[in-house]
Amino acid sequence: MIAAYDLDEMVDLLALNRPFEGVAGQAMAGKVATLPLREAVALVVEDWADDKFRQLSAVIVRHSGPAIRGFEEIKDLYVKAEAAPAS
Repeated sequence: MIAAYDLDEMVDLLALNRPFEGVAGQAMAGKVATLPLREAVALVVEDWADDKFRQLSAVIVRHSGPAIRGFEEIKDLYVKAEAAPAS
């Protein structure tokens, strides 16, 4: 089954901390931004391209469904977002 996504839905973009960045008792994921899904996937794929760890540790939290945790799913959404007209 292919999930449908609203590319304009506001989502939270999180990045997991590298092990040496975290302090005991601190959350393992840090909120980067709240922005439309279209922009969140572009940020991960385009702006984080030189930081593979950051790309692989990206988590997109949607309010309308389950979080997007896999980089492959984020890349697939990026391709769809590039093909779809912005609203």
